Amino acid sequence: MIEVTQIESPHLSGNLIGDPSRRDLVVYLPPGYAGSRRRYPVAYLLHGFGRRSTSWIAGPLLERGSFRPSIEDVVGEAIAKRGAAEMIVVMPDGWSRWGCSQWVDSPVNGNFEQYVTKDIVTYVDGRYRTIPGSDSRGVFGISSGGLGAWHLGSRNPDVFGAMLLLSADSYFDFTHKPWLYRFYTAVYPNEPNGPINGNLESWFFYGLASCYTPNVAKPPFFVDLPIEFPSGAIVKDLWDKWLAYDPIVSWRPRSEQLRRLRGIRLDVGYHDEYDLQYGHRILSQQMAAAGIAHEAVEHDGTHGSRLFERIQLSLEWFSRTLRFDE
Repeated sequence: MIEVTQIESPHLSGNLIGDPSRRDLVVYLPPGYAGSRRRYPVAYLLHGFGRRSTSWIAGPLLERGSFRPSIEDVVGEAIAKRGAAEMIVVMPDGWSRWGCSQWVDSPVNGNFEQYVTKDIVTYVDGRYRTIPGSDSRGVFGISSGGLGAWHLGSRNPDVFGAMLLLSADSYFDFTHKPWLYRFYTAVYPNEPNGPINGNLESWFFYGLASCYTPNVAKPPFFVDLPIEFPSGAIVKDLWDKWLAYDPIVSWRPRSEQLRRLRGIRLDVGYHDEYDLQYGHRILSQQMAAAGIAHEAVEHDGTHGSRLFERIQLSLEWFSRTLRFDE
């Protein structure tokens, strides 16, 4: 069963671009929920760039030539046919008008880390029969949502006991810089002036800058761009702020928090069109060298071509990893 509610968040109010502080929250309740008094672990599922929480419940439909099931069917099948245990799945809204909040705190978009870890977790534990402890909470997500799962999980082990990254943004030096330069090439000789409809790289540039290098003194976009125009020279202090969110960099100062987690899993396709498999591989290599326990798996899909199968496998993994007894 799917429920859609709304939460008014003080952590999102007052953001500089005027995005709403009242957000939809999608909650999947397992088949046995209504007929029992049992409590359940919770998996928090974070969407990617340009999506909304309610994007998960669209379907079944054809999208870009592929069949897109609804999340209710995906989770239901994982439980009924793939051996996943019954759990609650919570889908917050991380959208911003520039694309996505990346699930981090920013004065431009709002404080999305606080929104999830404080507002939503508190609301869910108060409204539903959850097992209210970090050992029974997991966080996972796709793409920008994978970066969000990393950010929330690696910084908040008292909230989430396990995290799973699906094709997560990573290795920014290799994967992100080409997007930024392609945007500059597209607008030259004009100076950049915000996202441009039809130019995805421009949305990535301003969307990510609003999360990683916000600047309250620069309306109307309130960002610092970490590459000079038109020269293309990297502005090191600004780029370093972006890299502070990159998993292959940020794992090191968070290593002790990572060791406290019950489980870490990295999942990516080795045909990812954004080349995110390289970031996953480097992160796994670095954590292994540091003795941080984790699992790393790859499949033969692209960035999102096997997403719903991977979500089902993620729920199977959470079934083995989270604590199910009160």
